[in-house]
Amino acid sequence: MSFVAVNAEQAEDWNGASGRHFVAERERHERMRARLTARLLASARIQDGQYVLDVGCGCGDATILAARACGTGQALGVDLSGVQVAEARRLAASAGVANARFEVADAQVHPFPPGAFDLLLSNFGVMFFDDPAAAFGNLRMALRRGGRLAFLCWRTRDENPFFTIGFAEAAQALSLREQAGPSAAFSLADAGQVGALLSGAGFDGIEFTTVDEPMLIGSDPDDVLEYERASPSSAELLAGLDPARVAELAKRVRDDLTAYASPGGVTIPGAAWLVTAHAA
Repeated sequence: MSFVAVNAEQAEDWNGASGRHFVAERERHERMRARLTARLLASARIQDGQYVLDVGCGCGDATILAARACGTGQALGVDLSGVQVAEARRLAASAGVANARFEVADAQVHPFPPGAFDLLLSNFGVMFFDDPAAAFGNLRMALRRGGRLAFLCWRTRDENPFFTIGFAEAAQALSLREQAGPSAAFSLADAGQVGALLSGAGFDGIEFTTVDEPMLIGSDPDDVLEYERASPSSAELLAGLDPARVAELAKRVRDDLTAYASPGGVTIPGAAWLVTAHAA
């Protein structure tokens, strides 16, 4: 890799199967998060001429929206995933958004210019740090004094059924797989811990808003079933099972999805924290 990454495990994953999966399913994921993304951007209060840093930008949808909102300013999206950053650059160029830039970087250690940004933004991209205290400390230094922080992170796993109805969970229920360890996706679910973390990193005026929005996952249960089946974790699990077991798991997942199906598609509740603060 041509960049410094202390978070080697995440870097390997997001530059491999997970990164490719997210590029392939980009449109689905943007649609899933659309209402959540809108809440984030409204809270960010982006002004013309501002410089915005989008952390964990993925394929760049929020970065591009921020770039449009800041007008004469500039938005920089950073992510560990070179696969997704390449897609973000392609999309920005295709949309003619010239004030959006993207870099492959580990935000925990990347040497951002001190005080260069007015706003730090993240659309579910800050839960995967190897050392969150160091990461938020580094990001605080990138913000000017009084600069604004606004990010979304998932609340608990139990509040987000999207994460509990896949093949891995079905396999655990049927004793085909051991219970997985804690997921990094929920590492910021505890508001008390996150508040202390941000305060220690040099932020004040920290506020947590519960954001509950429906997520349209797919057109029908079969569409979502195939999406779930194609995820890297599911593909790895299913490759080691005989066809009868695979069919058994698929039925269980499809039955779970049917509970969320309607003529408008499969819609599953999403439960997040919208966290805002200022650089002290």
